[in-house]
Amino acid sequence: MDPYQALSDRIRAALEPDVRRHFSPEFVICSEYFDRYTTETAGQALARLDLLGEFREPSTAAEAIARKGYAPRAETALSWMLDKLAEEGFLEARGDAPRRFVARIPVPPAGSGAREKALAVSPACAPAFTVVDALAENIEDFFAGRKTGEEILFSPARLSLWFDYFNNDNLLYAVNNRLGAEAAARALPRTRPVTILELGGGAGSAAMALLQHLSAEGRLGNVRRYLFTEPVPTFLRRGERSLKARFPEVPFECRKLDMNVSLVDQGIAPESVDLVYAVNTIHVAHDLRRTLAAIREVVIPGGAVVFSECVRPRAGQPIYVEFIFNFLENFVNVVTDPEIRPTHGFLTPGNWRAALAEAGFENAELLPDVESLSREYPSFFVGAITARRAAGAG
Repeated sequence: MDPYQALSDRIRAALEPDVRRHFSPEFVICSEYFDRYTTETAGQALARLDLLGEFREPSTAAEAIARKGYAPRAETALSWMLDKLAEEGFLEARGDAPRRFVARIPVPPAGSGAREKALAVSPACAPAFTVVDALAENIEDFFAGRKTGEEILFSPARLSLWFDYFNNDNLLYAVNNRLGAEAAARALPRTRPVTILELGGGAGSAAMALLQHLSAEGRLGNVRRYLFTEPVPTFLRRGERSLKARFPEVPFECRKLDMNVSLVDQGIAPESVDLVYAVNTIHVAHDLRRTLAAIREVVIPGGAVVFSECVRPRAGQPIYVEFIFNFLENFVNVVTDPEIRPTHGFLTPGNWRAALAEAGFENAELLPDVESLSREYPSFFVGAITARRAAGAG
């Protein structure tokens, strides 16, 4: 039996049946191996960058970066690696703001076989490992300031990596889409036509999951208008082609849209949308307050928002998918706030509730209950946040 099978059994037993079906044993087990793999990759990256010796004595990430002459922008990525290694017991973290780290035991060596074990459980988890490897192979260029994270990860030659990653065939990503579809289907009215606005739709995998879900329930005909939007033209074109081919009966409108700018100013009519839907998108809004206010403007009174996201169970907790995204400017360079967004990246359930309430939404709920689950499973990171604009609100 796989060492993570018992953990999978406990997690799935705690989920209601309609949610449990999205969290297969293979997903839980491969997530654990991927977590281990990112930890090992982070440790080996510090070795390749000749940074391990910087933490024989307590040091901050910024101090280590400066002593080695690395680019200042690398501090964020290094801080996450240090936090992750400290959480796993390889370093000791001291103090706060800024934290100092000191080595405790040797960093995890490569060769535990985490990748091979995950692929043996399910080859469908391969895209996540491939993206981590692509980053690790070029990490010296990033730290030295020769390349940005975008140049490394989103060069034209590597776009196929992301088409594979943000895909419903990728075991370690599809759960975000399918859980979001579950929450969105629950939030949508059942007895009248609806208008859906999707933000940051990428290449269409989230829309595909939602429309497949509605089709299985016999509700596809209720979709009066599906506004599929994405700011990156390459992804938008691919998403439009895929969706129109798979669902020719759905009235799609596919267009470029920037969630960091007023949606009304970009042509979305006020109070015209029953559901604003986004999967792993809203956490990179440059100014979360402004984006949520813009979303509220276009949602009808009583309408809903559903954001399927990685959710940070507790403040400051490193999440393994951040290893990749901490190298990207749009993930890191955002407006922060001590209450609703104390740091870049993924939000806690409390952050989401505070942000949505301040923006004029009510009854915020998470599917599943990430806070309760994290008491048993501290690295349970997937949740769909649903909230409604107050009926009759002006």
